[in-house]
Amino acid sequence: MNIVPGLRVAQLQVLGRALAHVAHDVQNHLAIISESAGLMGDLLKLKNKQRFGRIRRFFKRGQGQRVNIEPFLRGLNAIQEQVTQGSTLNQRLSSFAHRLEETNSVFYGNKVLEEIQDALVGQAREKGVRLEIKLDRETLMIEADPPRFQLAVFGNVEQVMEGLESGDWLALEAGVREDRFEVRLTSPWGEQSRGLLPEEPDGQNLCRDIVKDLGGQVWRQSGDGTCVTTLAFPLASGET
Repeated sequence: MNIVPGLRVAQLQVLGRALAHVAHDVQNHLAIISESAGLMGDLLKLKNKQRFGRIRRFFKRGQGQRVNIEPFLRGLNAIQEQVTQGSTLNQRLSSFAHRLEETNSVFYGNKVLEEIQDALVGQAREKGVRLEIKLDRETLMIEADPPRFQLAVFGNVEQVMEGLESGDWLALEAGVREDRFEVRLTSPWGEQSRGLLPEEPDGQNLCRDIVKDLGGQVWRQSGDGTCVTTLAFPLASGET
């Protein structure tokens, strides 16, 4: 069934709002967990100084002995560390959700790529591929449709990984080079890579076509045992 493009945009915008609300609620729950763990740590430290009143008897192992609270504190610290990591993931989800509401904007490419970084790492982990990501610090911006930009990069990364085997590696580097924003995907070159992203494409390739529709280019180079797939996007007006 064909869907009118305007309807698809509206669906993505609604989905973005829904995900943003979910991310906001999850962030509130994580904040409560973190605050509770911090409070428990403070209470344990107070108890250890015997300022805890009648509650301290629940911690006593023997008359006049103090409990070693370090294992408890380590456990609480571990909770807070996990909450911090979960909060970072959730913030990226929230940013990604808000991107779905945008149709065209000016943005830093690597800032948008950070929002799908965890999804890329998870995809590589499932494949058994070691993914290394290096995102340069940017000073110039690009102008495009953020969700389609993310889809183009994610899809091309997925295509490259389809030509790799478990135990292989893939390096993703992104930044501004030669007056354009480039995403370079470097991987080992082998027989399994020959059918990937032909240099003389015959037929349609959705991810490549999205890049071209955004005003960009895709090409591949090979040599010295590696294959480099490059996605290049134009910078925003006035940024060159």
